[in-house]
Amino acid sequence: MKICLVSPYDLTRDGGVQAQVLGLAGWLRDQGDEVRIIAPRLPEDSDGVEVGRVVRVRANRSVAPICLSPRVSVRMMGTLAWGEVAHIHEPLMPMVGVAALRIQGPRVATFHADPPGWVRVLYRGLDPLVRSLKAPRTLVTAVSRQAAGALPSGWEPEEIVPNGVDTTLGGAGEDRKRGRVVFLGRDEPRKGLSLLLEAWPLVRSRHPHAELVVMGAERPEPPEGTVFLGRVDTEVKDRTLRSAEVYVAPNLGGESFGIVLVEALAAGCAVIASDLTSFRDVAGPAARYFMPGSVHAMVEQIQQVLESPPVSARLSEAGPLRAARFSWDKVGPAYRNCYERVIRRSA
Repeated sequence: MKICLVSPYDLTRDGGVQAQVLGLAGWLRDQGDEVRIIAPRLPEDSDGVEVGRVVRVRANRSVAPICLSPRVSVRMMGTLAWGEVAHIHEPLMPMVGVAALRIQGPRVATFHADPPGWVRVLYRGLDPLVRSLKAPRTLVTAVSRQAAGALPSGWEPEEIVPNGVDTTLGGAGEDRKRGRVVFLGRDEPRKGLSLLLEAWPLVRSRHPHAELVVMGAERPEPPEGTVFLGRVDTEVKDRTLRSAEVYVAPNLGGESFGIVLVEALAAGCAVIASDLTSFRDVAGPAARYFMPGSVHAMVEQIQQVLESPPVSARLSEAGPLRAARFSWDKVGPAYRNCYERVIRRSA
C-alpha cells in the first residue's frame, strides 16, 4: 500500500504528534508498505516533502512549530496524488492539515490534542471543513476520549485508536536505582515541572538520598539532589527510564493522552501522575494519582512509594503489562485496518 502521512508540525522537533507520525511510518515500512511523509520539516533521510518555513505559534499552553505558507497546497499536491490513502494528523491545524483536507481521495483524519475552549469555538466556525469529515472518503479517528471532544457534538470519530509506543523498554533494563525519581517533558507551565521542583525539597527532607533526574529541560541552580539532563536522545531517555524507581507526571492539564506515561510504564517505573482523565485512561490501576496542582498530595504519593518497596515493586510489575496495549503491534494494525476500510468505501 502507498500511504501519505501528513503532519502539521515540524518533525525535527520533539512532540507527541511528531513521535506518532515517525513511529507509524517505521512500523508501516516494516510491514512492506511504501510511506511518504508531508510536514513543514523532515528529519534527515526521510522520504517525503517539506512544505515551508516553520513558525512557532503559542497554543494550548504550549508552542506549536507549524507552517503558515499559502503555498502549502501546491507543494504537497504531487505527493498526495502518489498515495493510495492519506493519513492526516490534526486535520484542522493550519495550514498543512487544512490544505490536506481539500484533497480528493481516501483519507484518515486523526485528532490528537485536547484543545482549549477557544480552539473548540474555532473548529465550530470551520463548518465547511468540518462537514468534509463526514464524506464517505474520510474516516475520522482520535487518540483518546479527550481528543475526540475537540469535534462539535454529532461529529464524533468512527474509531478511537490510541497512540503507539515502543513498549520494549523493560526488556533489557539498567540496574534500577532505589530513590531515583524521573521527569520527562518540556519546561512549559502545563507540564508541571515547577510544581515538582517545589515539592522536591519536601521529599528530600524524609529521603535525603533520593535523586530527581529531569529530562527535556534545563534550569540554572537546580535544587539539591536534582540533575538536569536537558534535551536527550532516545538512547539516553530509555536508559534513564529503565534506571528509575519512580516516574512523576505532575501535568496540570491540556493532555489528551500521555505518551511519556506509557514509556515509563513500559520501562517498569512506579508511575505517580496527576489525576487527569487522559492519564487514568492510559495507566489505569498501574499508577498512583494525586490532585493536579497539589504539592502536598504529590509529595505524599512520592514518599509513600519510596518508603514501601512492596508498593514500588507492584507498580513496577504492573507497568509493562498495562503498556502492552499501546504497542505498535496493536496500534499499527488498527490504523492499517482504517486505511483499508476507507479505500474500499471510496471505490
